[in-house]
Amino acid sequence: MSNLDRIVNITIELQTVVSSGASFDNILIVGPAPKTPLEEVTIPDVGVYTSLSAVNEMGWVSEGDSADPVGIAARIAFSQSVKPQKIYIAVQKTTEGSTLEAPTATLSRAESENGWYVALAAGIPEEDLEDMAEWTEAREKMFGYAYADPADNPVTNIYYRTFGICYGDDSGSGDPYKHVAMAVRFLSYDAGSETWVNKSLASVSMSKFTDTEIDTIDKDPASYYIQVGDTGLVQGGKVRAGEWIDVIRFRDWLKNDMQLRILNLLVKRPKVPYTDKGIGLVRNQMIASLKEGTRRGGIAEDQYNSDDELIPGFTTSVPLAADLSDTQRKSRILEDCTFSAILAGAIHVVNVNGSLVYSY
Repeated sequence: MSNLDRIVNITIELQTVVSSGASFDNILIVGPAPKTPLEEVTIPDVGVYTSLSAVNEMGWVSEGDSADPVGIAARIAFSQSVKPQKIYIAVQKTTEGSTLEAPTATLSRAESENGWYVALAAGIPEEDLEDMAEWTEAREKMFGYAYADPADNPVTNIYYRTFGICYGDDSGSGDPYKHVAMAVRFLSYDAGSETWVNKSLASVSMSKFTDTEIDTIDKDPASYYIQVGDTGLVQGGKVRAGEWIDVIRFRDWLKNDMQLRILNLLVKRPKVPYTDKGIGLVRNQMIASLKEGTRRGGIAEDQYNSDDELIPGFTTSVPLAADLSDTQRKSRILEDCTFSAILAGAIHVVNVNGSLVYSY
C-alpha cells in the first residue's frame, strides 16, 4: 500500500451495462445456396457480409444469365445510395436430394442471430411467402417480398409485420428484388426519423401501372415504384394490415430502448427501493426513452391547440408507493407504469388551394 492509499483510499467499481444486441437497421436475405457451389468454400447457415465481393466469394453469382437469386439480392442491397454496413444471408438447406427446406425452417435457424430486423425473400416461390409472413408475425421482426401481378398479391392475410412491393411487368433483372432495394433504402434512416415513401431506389427500373392498377395496389395495400416528374419514387409504405411501416419499426425500437434503459437502471444500482424515489427513477427512464423517441422524430413535440392549451407529446404515469398493497410491495414487481405518446406521423401528400386576382 502506498502512502497515498494510507490517507485516501479509493475503490472504483466497473459497472455492467446490458445491451440487447437487437438491430432495427439490418436485412436478412433468405434464399438457396449458389447453383454452382465452390468446393473449397463452406457457407455458414447464417452469414454476415460487408460487401458484394464477400458474397461472391461464397459462390453466389450476382450478374448475368447465371446469377443466383441471393447474389442478385445482395447486389441490389449494396447498390443503394446509402450502402448497408452489413447484410445477413440465411441459406436454405436441402432436405432430400435437391429439395429445399421450407423457408420458415431457414428463418427459425436464423432467429438466434438478433443482428437483423427485416427478412427478405430471394428466389422463394410465391406459394411460400404466406408462411414466411405468418412466421414473422409472431416475432419482433419484419418481412418483405415482391410480386408481379397487381391483382394477385401472394400474401392474402392481414399482417402487421409484412410489406410487399408490386413490380408489374418490369423486365430488369433486379425488379423482382425491389423489396430489397426498398428495405435497404429506408433502413438507412434511424427508426422514427423516416417514412417509407417518396425516395428513389437504385439498380431497379420504374414500374408502369394504369390508374386502375395503382388503385388496386393502394387498396391492397402494398407499395410500388413509379416515375413522378423526372425521377422514380416509392409509393405506398404500408404493411399488409394497413399500418405504416415506419410506425411498426418505431414501435419495436421504442419498446427495446425503454426495456434496456429500465433494465440498466436495475443492474447498475445496488438496489432500486420500492419507494416514491425508486419508482421515480423508473419513471425517469421511461421519460428518457420517450424524449429520445421525440428527438428521432417518431413522437410529436409538445404543441398548442387553437385555445392556446398545451398538448404534450407524451405523458407518463406511475403509482405512489403509499397506494400499493403489502402484497404488491412484497412481490417486488412494479406494475401500473404507463405512458401515452402522440405519433409525429409524416406528410406524404400536400393539397394547396389558391386564387389569382387582379387586386386585393
